[in-house]
Amino acid sequence: MQGYARQKGAVLVISLIILLVLTMIGVSAARTVLLEEKMTFASRDAKVALEVAEALVKQGEHYIDSLSTTGDFGVSAWLHTEGGGPNNLLDAATWGDANSLALSKGEKLPNVPNVVPMNGNGRIYIEMTGNADKEDPADSITVEGYGQTTGGGEIQVFRIVAQGQGINDATTRTIISHYGKRF
Repeated sequence: MQGYARQKGAVLVISLIILLVLTMIGVSAARTVLLEEKMTFASRDAKVALEVAEALVKQGEHYIDSLSTTGDFGVSAWLHTEGGGPNNLLDAATWGDANSLALSKGEKLPNVPNVVPMNGNGRIYIEMTGNADKEDPADSITVEGYGQTTGGGEIQVFRIVAQGQGINDATTRTIISHYGKRF
């Protein structure tokens, strides 16, 4: 019995130290898991926003393909004439109703058949940027049967600017694309 009396709680102190170390390891592991979850969500959120912006650009291309004239440019708020589009993509006014068109999940641009509706929210505007260079590459094409004619009409170039929102509305991705059509 005398041996037990001399220890005076040494086992208790060692047990408490081991318990403290294990608790710190557990808390650190939990914080790591939470951080990884936040990073995974942010990555997914950014990808969703990019997918929405890409879908809007594709719809913009189909919209341009459906045009027979550029008469609506300068009349509709989201269709801008050459030099009439917003200058600052970071300005909130650029993405307001006066300069761009809002589309919600399941919607698509007007007059755009056979396009899958978007899977999120976003905004788009299209600006005419002028005619493509008139240089005719017909003389430099050596494939038989091609390059003999370039067709009629000028190639009008359009700038399509789309901004997609992620799951969190604060997450956005913006894509600028140029697309040409011969009228």
